[in-house]
Amino acid sequence: MGQSDKKQEDFWFTLLRREDERALWHPELELLFVLKGAGRVCLAQNGPVYRINEGDIFAVNSFQMLELELDGDACALSLSISLHYLASVSPELLNHRVNCRSFLYPKDRQGSYDVLRNNLARAFQAQYKYEMRQSLYIKNRIAALLENLVRHFLEEKEELPEGSGWERLEQAIDYIHNNYREPITLEDLAEHTFLSRTYISHSFRRYLGVSFMEYLTRVRVCHAVWMMHGRETLTEIAYNSGFPNVNAMIKAFKQYRGMTPGEYRKQAAAQQETPQTAAAEPDEMNHVFSSLMRYAGSDPEVKQYKEKVRELVIDLEGRKPRITQHWKRIMNAGYARELLDGARQQEIMLLQQQIGFEYIRIKGILDDDMCLLRTDMIGNRVKNFTYVDEAIDFIVSAGAKPMVELSNMPRLLARSTSIPSMRAGVVSYPESLEAWKDLIRSLLEHLVERHGRDRVRQWLFAPWLIPEYMNFGVCTEAEYEEIYTCTYETIKSVCGNFLVCGPGTTDCRKYLPQFLAMCRRRGCMPDIISFRSFAGVNPEEEEGGLNLIVGNESFPMAVSRDEDILFHLTEEARGILKQAGAGALPLVVEEWSSTIWQRDLCNDTCYKSAYLFKNVLENNAHLSGMGYFALNDRLDEIPPVPQMFCGGFGLFTKNSVKKSAYRAMELLAQMGDRLVEKGNGYFISQRDEEIQIFLYNYCHYDLLYRYRHTVNMTQTNRYQVFQPKEAEAFFIQMSHLAPGKYRIKRYGITRQGGSSYDAWVRMGAPDTLNQEESAFLEAGSYPEYRTECEEVREEEPVLNIRASVKPLEVMLIKIRKE
Repeated sequence: MGQSDKKQEDFWFTLLRREDERALWHPELELLFVLKGAGRVCLAQNGPVYRINEGDIFAVNSFQMLELELDGDACALSLSISLHYLASVSPELLNHRVNCRSFLYPKDRQGSYDVLRNNLARAFQAQYKYEMRQSLYIKNRIAALLENLVRHFLEEKEELPEGSGWERLEQAIDYIHNNYREPITLEDLAEHTFLSRTYISHSFRRYLGVSFMEYLTRVRVCHAVWMMHGRETLTEIAYNSGFPNVNAMIKAFKQYRGMTPGEYRKQAAAQQETPQTAAAEPDEMNHVFSSLMRYAGSDPEVKQYKEKVRELVIDLEGRKPRITQHWKRIMNAGYARELLDGARQQEIMLLQQQIGFEYIRIKGILDDDMCLLRTDMIGNRVKNFTYVDEAIDFIVSAGAKPMVELSNMPRLLARSTSIPSMRAGVVSYPESLEAWKDLIRSLLEHLVERHGRDRVRQWLFAPWLIPEYMNFGVCTEAEYEEIYTCTYETIKSVCGNFLVCGPGTTDCRKYLPQFLAMCRRRGCMPDIISFRSFAGVNPEEEEGGLNLIVGNESFPMAVSRDEDILFHLTEEARGILKQAGAGALPLVVEEWSSTIWQRDLCNDTCYKSAYLFKNVLENNAHLSGMGYFALNDRLDEIPPVPQMFCGGFGLFTKNSVKKSAYRAMELLAQMGDRLVEKGNGYFISQRDEEIQIFLYNYCHYDLLYRYRHTVNMTQTNRYQVFQPKEAEAFFIQMSHLAPGKYRIKRYGITRQGGSSYDAWVRMGAPDTLNQEESAFLEAGSYPEYRTECEEVREEEPVLNIRASVKPLEVMLIKIRKE
């Protein structure tokens, strides 16, 4: 297989076996295919050790360090391509990294790798047929292979170092390989190579991605691994491989092999029990190469997304920090009158059974439709708590605590009823503060009498409206201060331990500092600070925006370009609280959603499940409570429409069909109580013996749709309004698991499962549903599900999880030992 001077060749094949010693790095681009058996490979400093199996194919970039170990009689085929040949055929491969590793992907994501296997098989077959002569035909095959490497696996954002200085570094490398048993220092290398210490140190980092000492340690580990198959003691191996003592070797093995030398030797001994076959000559084209040759037929089709690879190494050893699920603190049920509706009650009871919220928040408890304040036939004002009791009693019966917003105004107390409102409730300042205080006091005293002081002091009360209403002519700044203060004082006068939250502003930067200053001055600081976020931005405040398409059913706010706006608003509020000396107060977002627009048709799609995963998993730890808005599409803040999927805020449609947002909450509710690790696009938790892996691939609205330009939107095609994004492939290696069989369950919310909207589109988007269609829609709203079983061996206590998440998809993977 080419034993002539390979450096004079453009490319060459090499058959690799366990006993073959190979360099940690080389300047050529290399492609490896596992012909038979299995092994392990490590491609990055302190990176994961991957398990490779027959049929796996992967690339090694120029100057990339590679540690390859083959088990027993395993063998692999290597194709090395010289730098000068790359320069003449595919020069882009000299400047950018190739990310090609088939073992990171499941079987249904091997399309582009099958193309590469086909190219390699044909090139090897041509080399064999033409008796090792590098003919034009063979070069065409190699060129096709390089073209597909560029097309499917080139990472244009990752540049490789230039190779002009590697020849001088090679002198230092040769010295290390010849003298690794000695206590080599950077000064020794500088003296031997006539290069400066600074140059050598910089070159190791630049070309190999490691320091001089890290490289030396890995060389010693490689030689120690080789000797582990013999009879030497660990002390002898440590001495003969250049380690100063056994402890240094143990530390290096743990760092680069993820196990101790003793564990490695035990694992190697188990593998040696497998009988080895005699060496095979490539010219015979025998069974050793059959695993590759089966790909030499017709060109395979590529039917997959281009994917970004995310590699995670998860250590399950040790105690993990506790998780408190703050996102389950608040459920926004809408307006109080809606709690008297049987359908809404069924929805709430279902959510409580599946998720279990601590507080159920209601607005409009003082609205006229609650019949709290009326006049009798002779004009006397009469308080009636019947509907209030029904609403509050239901919340308590659902196992939750009421969170009551004392907003709006009974018409009998209103100073004005001319302020426009999208709902029947009256938004007004009271004509008499005394009458207002009397109503609030009577309400609270009635609740105490009915439910007991100890129970009511666990509830939350929000005095009056948010401060933004000062801009709408409802009141002046002085009047806002007066009504907030007197309402606060009235609440506390009934019971000093009653909990007050506020101000519920949507603009912390503008209103929160003056609100806190007022509370300091008037002695009415709330027990909990609250704000709201609907991801909106004033069009005039965002550079590079468009003209907003304004309607009469929503506030004129565009969706912010900031994908992390909830996190940034939380940080902003925390900063304001700290500056005001109120940093210790709990902070909650009492209402939050992706838009203020209740006709955003994306609210019905898979987008909402990805939005929920991202914002819950990334913000839960930074807030004391999160109240997603809202329960049902039927808020009655805007006129109802006949369409079932009308773009409302709700977890349910107006006729109680579960949307993808509901299914996302079902999956999130399975979060564990210990945090293993989290990052962009993933969150890993643990509860007892079960591990939960949450994955998501969020995509933001494009510029047109952020400003409500719906040219790319129809009732049945709502996925053309997002920024383009690649699918993400996750390779998750978990270590320190107990040996045994593990059950792996996968739940996914995609356009094929978990989204009732997409199920509705698939059935033909009927205007109305009969009983049979309703049953089909319910079934289609369940997440995709798949289960499998994997075994963790004692000699290699790791479990590898592979998953692919397309744009706007989410996934939950649960792992439990059987």
